[in-house]
Amino acid sequence: MARLLPPQLFFLLTLVVIIHPSYGLKHLKGTALVDEVCRHTSHSEYCVNTIVPKPPLSGERIASTTLGWAQIKALEAGTIIASLLNDSSSILPVAKNPLQAKELLQICWDSNMNTMEDLWIASSLLYNKIINPMIARLYHAANTTRVCQDGVKGTGFTALDAKIEDIIKLCEICVVSTNFFVNGAH
Repeated sequence: MARLLPPQLFFLLTLVVIIHPSYGLKHLKGTALVDEVCRHTSHSEYCVNTIVPKPPLSGERIASTTLGWAQIKALEAGTIIASLLNDSSSILPVAKNPLQAKELLQICWDSNMNTMEDLWIASSLLYNKIINPMIARLYHAANTTRVCQDGVKGTGFTALDAKIEDIIKLCEICVVSTNFFVNGAH
């Protein structure tokens, strides 16, 4: 006669199988996978509304897509910064001190150049599946971008502020989705 597991052990085993991070995630597809990835970010609503990678949907595809979008946002931020630096009349309506605003924009330009470098290197590392240095580059890109974000807050450079915020959020989504595919949770 087969021996049954005690109810406490059965419950514990069931709980371990349900909670284990790799269980079930391999089987998630489409919006269920997006929802699960986004649930682990600081900005889940932004994440859900932003992620629309091409099928087949996987943690790796989400990471690749969000990294590409972060690169695009960094290019767009660079375009905005360059435009503001080249056209002093665009600074005057929003800056109380135009000279201080130019200095701030120069800091943003430098930090954005570093961010773009980090994102391009991270993309190459992701492609080659060199994950830990890739994640380190993403964290560095987000932190470098925060240098500009801290200076831009409240200055009236709203278009730039929006791009900067997007870069930071997309870096985080990329790190989270990378953890999903690295941990076997495709």
